[in-house]
Amino acid sequence: MHVAIIGGAGTIGSTTAYTLAIQRPEIDVSLLDIDEDGARGHAIGSRHARTLDRLPQFGRSGPIGSVTAGPSESASLSDADLAVVAASVPRPADSAKRGGRAAFLDRNLELASTVAAALREHDPIPVVAVSNPVDRIAYRIWRETGWDRSYVMGYSLSETARAADRIASLRDAPANEVYCPIAGEHGEHVVPLFSRLRIGSESAELTEAERTTVKDYVRDVPYDVIDLRGAEETSRWVTGQGVARLVSGLVDGGFGGDPIALSVPLDGEYGLEDVCVGVPVELSRNGVDRVLEWDLPERERDGLHAAAESIRADLRTTAD
Repeated sequence: MHVAIIGGAGTIGSTTAYTLAIQRPEIDVSLLDIDEDGARGHAIGSRHARTLDRLPQFGRSGPIGSVTAGPSESASLSDADLAVVAASVPRPADSAKRGGRAAFLDRNLELASTVAAALREHDPIPVVAVSNPVDRIAYRIWRETGWDRSYVMGYSLSETARAADRIASLRDAPANEVYCPIAGEHGEHVVPLFSRLRIGSESAELTEAERTTVKDYVRDVPYDVIDLRGAEETSRWVTGQGVARLVSGLVDGGFGGDPIALSVPLDGEYGLEDVCVGVPVELSRNGVDRVLEWDLPERERDGLHAAAESIRADLRTTAD
């Protein structure tokens, strides 16, 4: 299995590569970037970390794959089984505040078109879009590759982790027992599916004030992290881990647990089509196996529609 990380020299791409190298040592990982030197440096470091983790002194065994680097050209994708798109323009000055993902829109959409053109030269493979704004980037890649919608998905699991962390603190519960998938937009129009909230094996209800607290936390905390650590660092740890976990699930043909939410092209589900919005899905080795159309309460369905309209409005603006 060969996973190609487009934008491998960047913060998110390199962190994802390192995480995959350690957690799935049997996978071949390639870091592709116009900054070949940067990609090569991260590849060497990740390869050495993988080697260290598997040294005989530590009693580890099993197959070990390669970690390599190359240019961001279509030839570098020729034998990839899965692609992660983390390529991004440098962070604009006005992006380090709530709603700042929109500052990437025009230039990252141009990058997405370049990536789609490279992907289009090869047979379809699962593609995980991580570049911001995720929903718009995933849509552009899907439309311009012309591939079946099952192959393209936008990463949005960091919000789910953030929501679980906040709900756990509100209810004095272990965060790893909180199940509350986050749908909608990767941005202002997040839609926590509180109707599916579970803590441990029990369904749970939040007050209106608690729901507002959770939504605000999910939307604000990425920028709190930027204030604390600097714009170049962003959310590298949660996103790197989340993308690596998603890739691992695709490699394994699914997770076998509760459904996750990803931004995927819709074709009538929830009354939406021709747009990428976060919804619950099941995965296979080939990508999205099934979009789950849950019976959601009206305000959660309305939230999905508001997210879709926000995404469409941005895409209409860029097309004008």
